[in-house]
Amino acid sequence: MLLRREPVLPMTLLRPGGHSLSNRLIQLVSTFRGRLALLYMAVEFSLLLLAAVLLYAVLTRQIYDSVDQQLVQQANTIVQELETTRYPYWNQEIISFSTHFIGSVTLVGANGVLLFASDQELIGRGGSEVTEVLQKAIEGETAIISTGTLLRKSNVRIIGMPVHRGDRVVAAIVLGRSTAEIHSFFELMYLLGGFLGLISILASGYAGFVMARRALKPMDEIGQAATRFAEGDLSCRININSRDREILGLMRTLNNMFGDLESSIQAQKRFTADASHELRIPLTILRGEIEVALLRPRKPKEYAEVLQQQLDIIDRMQRIVDGLLELARADAGLLELAHDEVDLSLLVEEVGQHHLTLLSSKDVRLDMQVVDGLTVIGDEHRLSRVLFNLMNNAYKHAPSNSTLSLKAFASGGEAVIEVCDTGPGIAPEHLEYIFDRFYRSDEARSREAGGAGLGLAISKRIVEAHGGHIGVDSKIGSGTTFRMRLPLASADPALLKRLQQVNISGNHS
Repeated sequence: MLLRREPVLPMTLLRPGGHSLSNRLIQLVSTFRGRLALLYMAVEFSLLLLAAVLLYAVLTRQIYDSVDQQLVQQANTIVQELETTRYPYWNQEIISFSTHFIGSVTLVGANGVLLFASDQELIGRGGSEVTEVLQKAIEGETAIISTGTLLRKSNVRIIGMPVHRGDRVVAAIVLGRSTAEIHSFFELMYLLGGFLGLISILASGYAGFVMARRALKPMDEIGQAATRFAEGDLSCRININSRDREILGLMRTLNNMFGDLESSIQAQKRFTADASHELRIPLTILRGEIEVALLRPRKPKEYAEVLQQQLDIIDRMQRIVDGLLELARADAGLLELAHDEVDLSLLVEEVGQHHLTLLSSKDVRLDMQVVDGLTVIGDEHRLSRVLFNLMNNAYKHAPSNSTLSLKAFASGGEAVIEVCDTGPGIAPEHLEYIFDRFYRSDEARSREAGGAGLGLAISKRIVEAHGGHIGVDSKIGSGTTFRMRLPLASADPALLKRLQQVNISGNHS
């Protein structure tokens, strides 16, 4: 006879949804909102448990005290009756008492003989509790004890009191009162309390989950915005719609950070493109001249001319690289500055004097108006570089037979230096970018005029490192004015102390 074996169903089929439920619980615990909800439930459960223990202790004490007071009064009543009644009439007194007493009444002689028992509850119960009460009562003491806790239906509160005849204990009365009603009260109270506590715990957990989800909803938006920004959407911003002051401040800070990062990344892209373009042109020229020189044998003089042209191109590339290095240090906050007292009036006059010969070659006059006694704290070499950049820029765009103005004066605790030309001017759409590296406008900063397009960018970093400001005013056909402001040493004594914190190096390139 062949036995057919039934296929065994997999556990996942026997218990559908078991794994999914456990997975959901694991996922819930692994989230912050889930852990917060569980924390709410644990705290609520702990508080309810503590309240239940305290309530049980207080109620138990009060109920025991109330029951014991009644037992003592009733025991005193029957003892007094027995002590004032002759022995042959005890049976009548105790029967009369037992008919009115709710519980068990037992009378035991001093010799241990059972004299009366309204029922067999106490005697039949036996145990150490009843024996202990009888022993103490026969010894002349009043004893109260329970046969169990209030949470047991069979619990009985027992009192034993001695009956005296003269100075001698002749019997012991034992009264037992059931606490079943008390047990029913506690059972109902804890059943109702447990049900309400369970509802309270679940409500606390749900409230904690909802509050956490509502509080963390902006975090989800922040995460999504950060993800889109990381994927290349630089214009992505967080929608500020939170009412929480802390979250609102975080959103604004992150939006500001995204804006700064966007500007930085765009500037980096523009810088990389411009730097590649600026270096590619001289490299292309250098390669072309070398290839032309190698086409045929040449005389030493011709080779020297080619090498001289290549050296000029290399010098231009060197200036571009040095300028980029200077800007990189400034962007990283590592621009090396001295903190000496600089006679700015004398420095401006020296820079103006150095340009007299250059200006005369173009029939450009120099109008210098320099106030004496302008002293600032800073790096004389780098401030001189800024002045030379401004003067060279003005010279390149000043027309022949014009006047170039160089002024230095004090205003509001600052030294103000103005370099003005009467050139073609700069269009308004170019003014915003005039201090960007490699930026040139067709009218005012063409490559034909020379330079790598880094002079004004470097000048701006140097002035800002000295705690100053540089700006430009220009109008098409009326010329351009570059204005530099530096704090005077006498007007700001704290400037020297602040500049002393700047990283100082003896190498001033």
